[in-house]
Amino acid sequence: MMDSMAKQFEKPRGILGKLAGTIMYFENRKINRWSIQKLQVHKNDRILEIGFGPGYGIKTLMSTYRGIEVDGIDISSKMKNEATKRNKEWVEQGKVHLTIGDVADFQPDYSYNKIISVNNYPLWDKPLTSLNHLLRLLKPGGRIVLTVQPREEGSTAQTAKQLGEMMKKDLLSTGFKNPEVSYLQVRPVLTVCVTAEKE
Repeated sequence: MMDSMAKQFEKPRGILGKLAGTIMYFENRKINRWSIQKLQVHKNDRILEIGFGPGYGIKTLMSTYRGIEVDGIDISSKMKNEATKRNKEWVEQGKVHLTIGDVADFQPDYSYNKIISVNNYPLWDKPLTSLNHLLRLLKPGGRIVLTVQPREEGSTAQTAKQLGEMMKKDLLSTGFKNPEVSYLQVRPVLTVCVTAEKE
């Protein structure tokens, strides 16, 4: 049974698939909230989310904090459509701006106080190039949060710990300062978050 459930987190199907989907939905919300707390958001912050998916993270940010603006970039037009519907009010007010594309090529008109990416970093084509670019987009004193729950078949807590060390190393090598690694115990596997700052 447990083995069957584990497989459903890879490719949800049937009744077990629906259960896995429900667990992932609630666990993802928990991971998003935890990651957002790590951002240390202040009033009037401009925030960038990389890989915004269906827009739950953006909705949580906009519902929780006053006076902020959020930009998002994702490679999926389907996700942009979903996130736009979910955050329709703020998109129409000009407080949320969503873009389709690769973060390495993202050229916004402004810089950011905070940058967040949840379950997206391992998918980046050019992680070091992208981190270098994000360091330039971040204001002095700005903060970045990278969170990953390993999703590959056979992932364990050790996988999460290795990912954490890799992200910490990547952040340091691209000029970010004061990296900190922390973990959240969620199903189906341990989740890791690495935070860092721009001096």
